[in-house]
Amino acid sequence: MRRHARNFGGAAVAAVLALTVAGCGGGDTKGSQDAGASSTGAPAGTAPAAAKALGSPGTVTVSWCDLQPGRSGAPNSQQLTLASYSVTDGQEVARTVSVLPPGADARVLCDSTPSGRTTVPGAVRQAFDKDFTLVAGTLPPAQQSAQQSAGSLDGSAVAFSLKPPALPVGAPSADAFTTAPKDRAPAFRSGTSTLWYETRDRHMMSRDLGQPGAAATDRGASHSWGFVLAGEQPWSRLPLGADFKDVTINPSGTAAAVGGSSVTGIWLKDAGPYDGNDEYVEPSLFGPHGSGIGKKSLAGGDKVPECVPKFWIDDHSLLCVGRGISRVVLSDSFDAVQQVEPLVPESDRDNTAVVPSPDRKSLAFVSLQGRDVAELYRLDLTPGATPRKIAAVPAHSPKVMSELRLVAWQ
Repeated sequence: MRRHARNFGGAAVAAVLALTVAGCGGGDTKGSQDAGASSTGAPAGTAPAAAKALGSPGTVTVSWCDLQPGRSGAPNSQQLTLASYSVTDGQEVARTVSVLPPGADARVLCDSTPSGRTTVPGAVRQAFDKDFTLVAGTLPPAQQSAQQSAGSLDGSAVAFSLKPPALPVGAPSADAFTTAPKDRAPAFRSGTSTLWYETRDRHMMSRDLGQPGAAATDRGASHSWGFVLAGEQPWSRLPLGADFKDVTINPSGTAAAVGGSSVTGIWLKDAGPYDGNDEYVEPSLFGPHGSGIGKKSLAGGDKVPECVPKFWIDDHSLLCVGRGISRVVLSDSFDAVQQVEPLVPESDRDNTAVVPSPDRKSLAFVSLQGRDVAELYRLDLTPGATPRKIAAVPAHSPKVMSELRLVAWQ
């Protein structure tokens, strides 16, 4: 049974993170800024820390996305707040608040649909460049901006400066005689300022936003709408119904995993076509998979409980969430499930918000129960480890709509 994440106070989350990051990687849930925060954005009752850059070593970085309705029929705007906290004492060391231009969209960070529960941590990190100065998104064409609301897929793939007023960077030159762009899936290559995206004619492009005026590089045609970027190797053939933000690639770039309402499974880089159609790949399924899209099932896969893959612990081990949390170990050839290790037992709680520590030896997760209770736990990925409750996160006013994402722990 799916549970929907609720809105929680940003200051309370910051205080919880202060307790969490000293010993684990943090969490990924929903929330908003709370009136209990000080004017500097630090958790209530704490002294301001010396200013540092966002994403400085030894910090955990969190982003909030709030919707600002447009006035008199104007398009909506998305407000992004990015804050970094020390992993040693939990002090907030940096914060910036930026409002994207009307109609602009940072979808991975601002998606509030139930499908957001399947977004993988890697997709959130790739929304930002290497030093957290830019965020990827789409900018609606000027001639459409008066009618377009944030969330539309049409527009140019650009980045926005995280320094107010969040000006677009890398936008194409205006040309009244050029077809309006309909780009998709903008994402930064990890650790760089190079933005990748897909054009309306299904070509993958990249351009280095650290080099003003640099020409875009054509990376070849994609097989279907959207792609997943692992280094400079794009995966453009996904299972039918899969979304790029829900796919996680193993460390060596040889296997991918995805989970959701339509399919849960893995596939290899050189996997064959789906029913002779080169747009989609046929995954090897495991666990309960509902409609059963695909024709192959992994040996031993029937022992896997409900599974939404979130990240690879190593090349052959997946961290899965569902009604519980499990580690799924695959064979060397990815043709069988060798072991299923329950880490958190199944319950009526929603434990889908997880994030790994930098060394992938532990994780943090947010456990939701009912409408108003959210609890943050830490779990070491060692045999026999049990979850340890860090703190409870109090509910926030339902009048404030905000999406909270844990971005990275540096």
